[in-house]
Amino acid sequence: MGLVSNLVSKFFPKISKGSALDEYIVSRILSGFNIQPDYSSTTYLKSYTGNGDVFTVINKITEPASTVPIYQYDKNDEEVENGRMITLLNNPNPYMNRAELIEAALSFYLLFGDCYTSFERISNGLNAGLPLRLNILPPQFIEIILGTVFDPVAGYKFAFGSNTMDYEKDQVLHWKEFNPDYNAQGGHLKGMSRLKPILKSVTGSDSGYDALVAAFQHMGAVGLLTLIGEDEKGMKLGKAQLSAIKNQYKREYTGANNAGKIVVTNWDHKWTNFGLTPVELGILQALGSFKGAICDAYNVPTMLLSGSQDRTYMNYPEACRALWTDAIKPSLDAYLDKLSHWLGPFFGEEDNYLRADYSGIDVLQKDTAKLVAWMVLARSFTKNEIREAAGFEMLSDPAMDLVYESAGTIPLSEAGLMPEGPLTEEIMKALKIGDYRYAKINN
Repeated sequence: MGLVSNLVSKFFPKISKGSALDEYIVSRILSGFNIQPDYSSTTYLKSYTGNGDVFTVINKITEPASTVPIYQYDKNDEEVENGRMITLLNNPNPYMNRAELIEAALSFYLLFGDCYTSFERISNGLNAGLPLRLNILPPQFIEIILGTVFDPVAGYKFAFGSNTMDYEKDQVLHWKEFNPDYNAQGGHLKGMSRLKPILKSVTGSDSGYDALVAAFQHMGAVGLLTLIGEDEKGMKLGKAQLSAIKNQYKREYTGANNAGKIVVTNWDHKWTNFGLTPVELGILQALGSFKGAICDAYNVPTMLLSGSQDRTYMNYPEACRALWTDAIKPSLDAYLDKLSHWLGPFFGEEDNYLRADYSGIDVLQKDTAKLVAWMVLARSFTKNEIREAAGFEMLSDPAMDLVYESAGTIPLSEAGLMPEGPLTEEIMKALKIGDYRYAKINN
């Protein structure tokens, strides 16, 4: 019987024994318990540091995300150049710049399912109580201090060996993945790593690479040349003769300069090729499946990884765009949203928010040439609107704000309209319009 069960039976004898929900409630009432780091944290860390596929997939998200410009805006979507939030984010601490902090935050989140961002503050002076420094805490050393039933998190503890540091609840921003594993120990209060459901694929990937490396390390000669005598048995040659034949073969038939050459010989011989076994070829195919499972978990297109057989000139730009829209933007935007709601109230900037600027990401921009061509053919846009879509300044000429029936002809407001007043003979002649009164009617 565990500690909580003993406490339940001693202080709450009417509560049914063995009920996970009752133990959960009692543990919250008693409080003082901590949720320890996930025992699988070491496995997740080794997957990142020891598996090239896991590292590459996560890095394809975090590294580009760290380079995106970030600005602070008010409730009217106007940029706040010297906002307190963006100032702190741009200079989080003496050891990290903004890009490094963003990369660390997203890496921990994608690897462990948890990201803990903390701040330090001073107790006196003009900035008393305000966040003055941001840090990213490693999730594998963070304990969650349980509170009550209605306020389950009382604080956080950073425990690294014999060194510990306690944080108040408002000092830490806990950004986490959804975790459906509700249990008596409050495990759902920590996020679930995306690696957890695919650990078999990660393990299979590790084993596959190990097997191939071992095969390559133990690989010897590329083949076996057997000289056959008259009795259809191997010829008995001396060491000098064998050495001469081997050197001649190596000199005349191997190497890049001899690629594609035809071998002509009067020897009666047999050649046995040494290559990868069917099992090893199967491992190569399996590695592609394992790699695909890891990519799917992080919404990274597989064709962006080296060795992909699906990459073509046409679909590669679409894959790059999908990487941004399905993986990078959702992660970075979610973190900035959490950061804004956490830091804003401390600085009196509740109605402000941090937002990434993706206007400099080429693959996310519309194809300007196609857009302008479509606007011209649609005949529903002014020339100034077309200029703006093409990235040019609008002109003050009133004619540029008219919708034209077709590009370079007449305004739509004048298309098909007759001049005001009676059609005088001079106007009709100028427009080369015949007088209908004298027009001949052909029966």
